[in-house]
Amino acid sequence: MSNLLLVLLWLSPDKISREVKSKVASVGTAYTADAVNQVVKALYETYTHVDTVLVFGPDLNGAGELIVEALRGACNDALRVPCEYVKSLNAAVVDLRWRSEAELKAAVEALYKPREAPARPRREVPMAMPSRRLPHPAPHVIYDVDLEALRAKAVDYILTYGLETEDVLYNVLVLQRGPGGAYTAGPCDLAEGWPCGLDKADVLLATPAYVKKSDLEKISVNPSIFLRTAYDPHGNFVLADRLYHYDRRGVLLRALELTEANLRERRRSSCQTTPSTWERSTPPKGC
Repeated sequence: MSNLLLVLLWLSPDKISREVKSKVASVGTAYTADAVNQVVKALYETYTHVDTVLVFGPDLNGAGELIVEALRGACNDALRVPCEYVKSLNAAVVDLRWRSEAELKAAVEALYKPREAPARPRREVPMAMPSRRLPHPAPHVIYDVDLEALRAKAVDYILTYGLETEDVLYNVLVLQRGPGGAYTAGPCDLAEGWPCGLDKADVLLATPAYVKKSDLEKISVNPSIFLRTAYDPHGNFVLADRLYHYDRRGVLLRALELTEANLRERRRSSCQTTPSTWERSTPPKGC
């Protein structure tokens, strides 16, 4: 059995030669750092004979760095499996990011050593569902022609990337509901002050946009608004009827089934907050 596993960064497996693919146990593409959890799970549950993981391709968003670190035993933010699993992985990691295909072929030729004995005992790998926030102070544009959908998107953005005080979650946002040139500026209480002048203007520079923690549950939301557009540059997008939130390097922050009950529960928990392919074969929308 092949002792090699190939993880591609922003490359489809069909871009890899048959010669290489014939000598690896599996090949898959990782667009986000969260893919490392699927790799670790596969190594323990399916590919126990693999003792070497090759990471190859252009690391466009820095996810590859986190993947390499984790496979080498670092308990970084990308991990959703228990840290003990990467510390006892017993697999060499060959970092071929940004290298040529010739270098990949040479590495495969040198390291291909089929083995019968497993490199690690087979174990079921548990994986936690993420529920994290990632404060991000820079402003960003959020767009929707429907005012209530625009507010829901703004609240959702703040829950994931907003800054926090004892009483409120907030961020500086540019809220746009039309292509016209009329704009207004000022602080916007998304629960009590909405639409904050957007009934008469096309763009609001919300300095800041905020929600009091005590008001979060007052804002109702129709889950279908999240199915209309991918709207967050940090990587929020919808797949398989869930709303996924990633940071810039592909660390999975949240994964929510799109139901009103789940969205309400998310806001309730935020009120209480204090200070293989390994993925899809093509990049998801918004990635």
